[in-house]
Amino acid sequence: MGGLRSFVVLVTGVAIGGSLILAHRVSQETGKSLPEAFAEVPAEAQRVLEDLRARVEEAVERGRQAYGQKQVEMDTYLSGGGTSE
Repeated sequence: MGGLRSFVVLVTGVAIGGSLILAHRVSQETGKSLPEAFAEVPAEAQRVLEDLRARVEEAVERGRQAYGQKQVEMDTYLSGGGTSE
């Protein structure tokens, strides 16, 4: 039970810390006080997650393209079209 309790405390701390960071960011961008900025934390969190999701999708697509290109190069080399070094 001690491990579960520690995990819950850790997750709670991360959530509170993340909320404070987002509220501070909103406060800096809008000039609002920190308590006023807490009202915008859910929208800011959604925006951050959407930005993260877009970056991940872009990285995955670049990885797929690189994989496809490497596969073509390997197929060409193995079929005798490549040069040996």
